[in-house]
Amino acid sequence: METKSVKQKVRDFFSHPETQFILPSALLYMGIMIFVGSLVMFGFGVAPTLFKVLPTKDLAGMANQAILSRMVILQGTALLIMGFSLILLRNWAGASIRKSMWFTLGCITIIYAVYGIFLQDVMLSMQNTIGSFDNPVESGKKALTQFRQLHKLYSFLSSLASLLAIALMILHMYINRLTSKSPTPA
Repeated sequence: METKSVKQKVRDFFSHPETQFILPSALLYMGIMIFVGSLVMFGFGVAPTLFKVLPTKDLAGMANQAILSRMVILQGTALLIMGFSLILLRNWAGASIRKSMWFTLGCITIIYAVYGIFLQDVMLSMQNTIGSFDNPVESGKKALTQFRQLHKLYSFLSSLASLLAIALMILHMYINRLTSKSPTPA
């Protein structure tokens, strides 16, 4: 009886059909968890705490902005992980399923670009016009109103992107359930 080398065992492991499905699926779920988890943690854990604990809105806003800039990078990385996993899952299901998953990921990416890059940049540039969020200058009150509207749009779009990411996971799980060949109960 021949014993396989470690290299051959590793090669066999990665070429096994179940491994070729399970590992990319785990990557997809990991990307979704990072993407959604970062938004949930920031929206419910970090931002409200900063505005309660720090003495001024200006200070809390500066801390928020520093964290948001890192969160954008984290979410972009999560989107890349999701895209890479879909590439690895290219032979997993029918073309219509793959296209719907790519379409959903594309929608998430576009929404992310709007809120995470464009809106965040616009809101950051408005801070100079507003002056202080605690005591806005008279000329900055209109900009403060616009900032608040953009913040509501930012929150809506980030929530929508999270829901779409969860929908992507549910789509993957549902289609996997339909395509799996489990034995029928007797």
